[in-house]
Amino acid sequence: MFRKDSIIARARQVLGVEKGLEVNIKKRFFSRITLYHPDKQGPLYKERTEMLIEAYHVLTGRIKPLDCKLLENDRLVASLLPAGVKPVKLGMKYEDWLKDRFYDFVKP
Repeated sequence: MFRKDSIIARARQVLGVEKGLEVNIKKRFFSRITLYHPDKQGPLYKERTEMLIEAYHVLTGRIKPLDCKLLENDRLVASLLPAGVKPVKLGMKYEDWLKDRFYDFVKP
């Protein structure tokens, strides 16, 4: 799995959106954001709220998955998941895969 796909999978995991049910993105986002909003829970939940917003933007196409910073933080993603659920493992970048696969052809 490439990094772009794994970040999209993490965004789905954070919001609790199952694959193929993208029509529920907005509803799931609002239900999750009300749980972790800093106005209700205090300033300690600011990072979690920012991650939820970033996941929502990734799934709605407002930002590119590779421009995300918070969704690459394993500790923060795990804090939003149910107990015992591990975050989706991040894949490698497509450019790195090309270099590994075809390095013999592009040696300097």
